[in-house]
Amino acid sequence: MRFVHTADVHLGRSSRAFGTAASKHRQRLMQAFERCLTCCRDYEAQLLIVAGDLFDSPRPPERTAQRVRSLLSDLVSQSQMVATVLIPGTHDPIAPGSLYERWLAEGLPDGVHLLSAEQPTLEVPGLDVAIHFAEDAKMFQPNAQVPLNIGLLHGSVQIPGFVDEDTVIVTADQIADCGMNYLALGHWHSFRDDSQQDVVALYPGSPEIVGLDQAEQGQVLVVDLDDEGRCTWEQVATGTLQSRRQDLDLADFANLEELIQSILELADADAILDTRLVGIAPEQMVVDHDRILERVEEQFFRIRLTDESHADWDETGPEPSGLVAGRFRGLMKERFAAAETDEQRQVVGQARSLGLALLAGKEVLG
Repeated sequence: MRFVHTADVHLGRSSRAFGTAASKHRQRLMQAFERCLTCCRDYEAQLLIVAGDLFDSPRPPERTAQRVRSLLSDLVSQSQMVATVLIPGTHDPIAPGSLYERWLAEGLPDGVHLLSAEQPTLEVPGLDVAIHFAEDAKMFQPNAQVPLNIGLLHGSVQIPGFVDEDTVIVTADQIADCGMNYLALGHWHSFRDDSQQDVVALYPGSPEIVGLDQAEQGQVLVVDLDDEGRCTWEQVATGTLQSRRQDLDLADFANLEELIQSILELADADAILDTRLVGIAPEQMVVDHDRILERVEEQFFRIRLTDESHADWDETGPEPSGLVAGRFRGLMKERFAAAETDEQRQVVGQARSLGLALLAGKEVLG
């Protein structure tokens, strides 16, 4: 049998971290989910598994909920799909007043199943497989009457010293002993293989980049299981956003305009660019963050600008103290030495650059 495994779609997310691109990001999340369904058709999958956090909240926007319900109904009725199986996650639990509570009460479209604590197991009609939902890996009970058992769990695999606690924790030993042929995991937004002994346990990652800290492009897993439980899988890209990082050394630029042009050379409408300014800024370069972003932000899906540069406080050949510029340098150096935090030191450095540029009679951008 062949199935598509996804998780952590986070439809209906506020996407506030994406700033002015928040609305576009919500659209990208829905488009990525639609590509998951296209992947089911293209690969002639018999089953779609969503291992939690299909939605970003227990009560997503109604328009989003209706769109998903319609898409899942069409997927089963208009393709070779036998079933779609959902489980709740940490963001979209079955709770009083939640969408899932309402869906369970109203009934789901034919072929669409939502597993819960009250109905944790499903024997899929037309397939020799039993699907199990558990909030604790020790709770899985394989069905000996069918050749294949698939477990669904939304939580974190314990990694001592890195991930010791979470809402749901599963250990390597619990995976090895769970009795499943395949354990479909959700909760982590990047692909991870946590297979143990005969149990294949995978996180597919999100089908689209969900947060600014996510490095991997969105994807789903296309999984094949034979009657002996042998498993192969393929990672299939579904996301269009790409996270990139670029360090720019200010010593390489004579002025702010050169810096801006260097950023514009990286322009990409699908890029989430994390730009870090480093090194020693030219003495009279004023790093105007607002001016830079105003010029470049529309050329990227989202750009973040972090300034870790610093001024050169070890000038050689100081000007005589009687000159205004020399006295200003000395004053700024005292202020820099008295600063108690990196943020204060950065402000002093920017003030120094601005002051020296003005004293030299130069035009200051911004």
